[in-house]
Amino acid sequence: AGAGGPTPAELAAAIPGVPLTDEVLATRASAIRAGMSFAWDNYRQKAWGSDNLMPISGRGGGGGFGQAVTMVDSLDTLWLMGLKDEFDEARDWCRDHLGQMIQRLGGGVSVFETTIRSLGGLLAAFELSKDSVFLELSVKLGDKLISTTNQRGVTPYTFGGGSGGMGCHSLAESGTSQLEMNYLSYATGNPSYAAKANKFYETINQKPNLGGLWPNCWEAGRGKITFGADGDSFYEYLVKAWLQTGQTDDRLWKMYNDAIDSMEHHLTSRAHDGLLYLNNLEWNGNSKSGGPFGAQDVAMEHLACFVPGWIALGVPHQ
Repeated sequence: AGAGGPTPAELAAAIPGVPLTDEVLATRASAIRAGMSFAWDNYRQKAWGSDNLMPISGRGGGGGFGQAVTMVDSLDTLWLMGLKDEFDEARDWCRDHLGQMIQRLGGGVSVFETTIRSLGGLLAAFELSKDSVFLELSVKLGDKLISTTNQRGVTPYTFGGGSGGMGCHSLAESGTSQLEMNYLSYATGNPSYAAKANKFYETINQKPNLGGLWPNCWEAGRGKITFGADGDSFYEYLVKAWLQTGQTDDRLWKMYNDAIDSMEHHLTSRAHDGLLYLNNLEWNGNSKSGGPFGAQDVAMEHLACFVPGWIALGVPHQ
């Protein structure tokens, strides 16, 4: 879209149900690329090297990370959209500055967010560009991240050992690094990253569960079961990590399928609008057939929006 707003072609292409011709798809892609360019140009001019661009003040903000996460997390998007000049400029900035920022990471900075945004961003940029700068930075960051994981595969929320919103070791904290660490092992030939992260699957399978669903505070043996915050990405990573193994890890495939079967049985309900919703369960620790299993909380959290996507990933393999 230009400065005057969307063009007639862009407006026509945005109409729901319009036939997805090559022309319509190209028009949509162009509009999306223009939106990315607009956002990126403003970040570059007003917040270059900062974690965030503050939308009201128009200034850069730290966001509590100190690792230019907007830049790093956008690298693969720039590449895929063909914005190679922008990608190259960001690459040079990362080469010159990001290593020092990684060295300073610690304290209350989130291990979880750093893994999925910064390590994931660097590894994606390396996979697409094969530029060694990104792999070198990934190793530096991966070493710092994996050092927080203990021999049971348990990872704290922060570099300083702190917990997240649940106040415990949560599913998401320890179950949302396997994809990144698996790929880092693949790219470097060093199996130690994957081995340490994947140890969590052995640990979690020794803990009480409701047919493949664990409470967010998985060490407690009871409590909130959800596909929302603190639980969502643990389940999402099961099928993705299985795919990374070339579909050979039967344990992960079983964990994925058990979770779906138990989700259908214990967490779904159809509302008066006829739509199917995912609820939460305050699990009482009982896993015997027939229940009772605890109190259902009829609340579908926003992070549950990822569930259809990772179910769809597994459907072709059923």
